[in-house]
Amino acid sequence: MRCLCIFSFISITILVLSASQVLAQSLAPATIYGTVVDYHTGEPLHGAHVFLSGTRIGTVTNSSGWFNISRIPPGSYRLVVSIIGYERAPVEIVLREAEQRTYTRRLKPVIYQMNELYVGNLDNRWERYLDRFERLFIGETALADKVVILNPEVLRFSSRWWGRFEAEAMAPLIIENRALGYRIVYHLEEFYHSGTRTRWTGDSHFEDIAPANEEQAEFWQHNREEAFEGSLRHFLLSLTQLQLRQNGFLLYESRRDLHGHYRRNTFRINPERIVRKIGDDHFYHLNFGDRLEIIYACQGEDPRYPRWFEQKNRAPARVQTSYLQLNRRPVTIDPNGEIVETYGVTRFGYHSFQRMADKTPKEYRPENYDPATFRVNNCRPLQ
Repeated sequence: MRCLCIFSFISITILVLSASQVLAQSLAPATIYGTVVDYHTGEPLHGAHVFLSGTRIGTVTNSSGWFNISRIPPGSYRLVVSIIGYERAPVEIVLREAEQRTYTRRLKPVIYQMNELYVGNLDNRWERYLDRFERLFIGETALADKVVILNPEVLRFSSRWWGRFEAEAMAPLIIENRALGYRIVYHLEEFYHSGTRTRWTGDSHFEDIAPANEEQAEFWQHNREEAFEGSLRHFLLSLTQLQLRQNGFLLYESRRDLHGHYRRNTFRINPERIVRKIGDDHFYHLNFGDRLEIIYACQGEDPRYPRWFEQKNRAPARVQTSYLQLNRRPVTIDPNGEIVETYGVTRFGYHSFQRMADKTPKEYRPENYDPATFRVNNCRPLQ
């Protein structure tokens, strides 16, 4: 079974959070402010991008190196500072309700050799590796057809005869997603594939592409809603609020038998057994045994999924079936519906099929979203 272990850090543009996409609306937002300076001289750095991994929330430093980011939904983030000529400086942070944090980030200069970045042997083998990377990283869903890496020449690949495949980027990847209406700058830190397993981490920032007309704006809105519905984030938000059935999810736990098979040992599970609130900060611990089976009944499978799943002779199912396995116990879910621990879980099935082409910024929600009342169009709550 194909799987995906990718809790990559998705970062942001310098846009503020729109009112229709506010996460955890009942929680008082947090604020971050501070300065960015040269590591050696202490001189302020003007024009540095300061952003939160996994969101579109961020800003740019002024002439004094000062930045201020407000209206941040409480949660777990990675604060990233990026400016040409300096190393990036990420730091893990947890923001509580109404919290104010001050940071001084000291960046070390770095010198890039342009011939290292853009000159290489981009031969036929490199082209084959690029195609493989795009299928693994961008994905093979219907949305992937409208996603393009604008500067693939910065990628370098390595492959081993036993199936190991790795990629590195000598500069940030510029990705244009014309299916969802985003332009993404992705700082790839690690990309690794072996056998049926793929994992990656990195920092990226999203910005909205200006739609050409109202029709295109509606097209992107529709696709974004469909990308969210049934996603892992949608599932985790519904799980922490104990609203799985209302949001179209059925949940089972699977245990391996003596032969390593799951199907004979699958049974319905009460979500209250596996998720527990941590204090009063809207964080949760997720803990379960071998594997969760997640059925989303409000959308059918992408017609391409059976072939990707190596079952090309069957028709797409009317529901989406995914599996979740913990790599450590427990893992933490933050108020944004994100797993805090990098590589904390491995996805199998349909959630593994959905990759960068189906990714929305961390703070994106359908308009007026509330996990307690959310209903997918034309989908009745499960009984």
